Amino acid sequence: VSVLTTLERRFNLQSADVGVIASSFEIGNLALILFVSYFGARGHRPRLIGCGGIVMALGALLSALPEFLTHQYEYESGEIRWGAEGRDVCVINGSTREEGPDPDLICRNRTATNMMYLLLIGAQVLLGIGATPVQPLGVSYIDDHVRRKDSSLYIGILFTMLVFGPACGFILGSFCTKIYVDAIFIDTSKLDITPDDPRWIGAWWAGFLLCGALLFFSSLPMFGFPQSLTHHPEQTAEAEQAMLPERDYERPPKPSNGVLPGNNAAAVEAGESPSCLQQLRVIPKVTKHLLSNPVFTCIVLAACMEIAVVAGFAAFLGKYLEQQFNLTTSSANQLLGMTAIPCACLGIFLGGLLVKKLSLSALGATRMAMMVNLVSTACYVSFLFLGCDTGPVAGVTVPYGNKSVLSSNLAPYSACNNNCKCQTDSFTPVCGADGITYLSACFAGCTSTNLTGCACLSSVPAENATVVPGKCPSPGCQEAFLTFLCVMCVCSMIGAMAQTPSVIILIR
Repeated sequence: VSVLTTLERRFNLQSADVGVIASSFEIGNLALILFVSYFGARGHRPRLIGCGGIVMALGALLSALPEFLTHQYEYESGEIRWGAEGRDVCVINGSTREEGPDPDLICRNRTATNMMYLLLIGAQVLLGIGATPVQPLGVSYIDDHVRRKDSSLYIGILFTMLVFGPACGFILGSFCTKIYVDAIFIDTSKLDITPDDPRWIGAWWAGFLLCGALLFFSSLPMFGFPQSLTHHPEQTAEAEQAMLPERDYERPPKPSNGVLPGNNAAAVEAGESPSCLQQLRVIPKVTKHLLSNPVFTCIVLAACMEIAVVAGFAAFLGKYLEQQFNLTTSSANQLLGMTAIPCACLGIFLGGLLVKKLSLSALGATRMAMMVNLVSTACYVSFLFLGCDTGPVAGVTVPYGNKSVLSSNLAPYSACNNNCKCQTDSFTPVCGADGITYLSACFAGCTSTNLTGCACLSSVPAENATVVPGKCPSPGCQEAFLTFLCVMCVCSMIGAMAQTPSVIILIR
């Protein structure tokens, strides 16, 4: 998530494209989660988690592969565009290229983009498949082997770490995006741009390589855990006392790890064991049995609604901060990693601690989750009223120069840039000395690569008619940003407090 905007610029992708890439993780997860959690409960859970970790490591390495398969990033020619020269400046008597862009170049760029796009989707699907065993099997393994009253605390710690991971990921993304994308291929001392320049692209791939290595080495110890730890006597007796309707069930009562009381698994194997096909036929019956429980169904629906908000919010929050508050990719990642996510960690931990300290029953945990989610929703509504006004953009929100033009007649082209043949295939904003943002240096009428002598800045003296890369800052935006950050932290903490109670309700 921390490199989505970098991927957009690197491979000429749109927000919808990176949304599909981000969603591919869940697609891979959804494809297998039902089978892994159903059959995994009968298998060797730690080994399955270890195997999942190794698959995730492979997915992380595949995610970094596009950097080494595609051509180097050349910011001098715009963002992998045709016909632009220097900093996409106005070329009146130069290569105007009346014949249009080179079709072969467009085709090659488009093919490369499509290939990298599909590779990134495939890598994310693989990551999703690898992550499948971790949560369902990990949570049930913990719950089976600790005292019931301590379960909420252990699961709270686990979910806190599951959120702490992304915090480290955002900070790692912040460091990586400060390094130039092709730093291992070129001499970076010769670069004439900095991370503050809109054309800068960071080393988005470096984090994937590091995380791939960490995933691999952290998966190996999982193979050393036994299938079942020592059972507490109270555990076996309570294992099936759930809030499910009373009815005949398809299998005899046993703990969720599939081992009958007395650990006589060998005797079970020696007897009649259902075939894989027979077990597959049972899945619809078990699902119907679960969904007939109104408490379970409501918790699942609540989780779906919560994730629908949080998933999209988390994926594009970095981009929102960049666009709305004029931050660099690195700054946005750093802020998210050091503020919102640690607050969510704290919320999850507090939720688990409250369930333990107050000794909440399943009904008490339900009430707590419901109350916390209502408060969280009210906090999220406040985002509708927080943000910065869009600053003046020439030809989009204000006319060029001082002419009075109706808003319906605004157009990016004007007399000062009509002969410039400016490209409209990407947004490379520049801030003029007149305080107005222009779509690019070309639209500002700049004929020099050092961004001076810009014809469209008619309200300032000719010698001051210069622009600098990036959008112009909006007045009062700093205060709005600080308010937004504080509300976001409170929202994250309160919303996350419902996580542990919800899981406890599901397990009970």
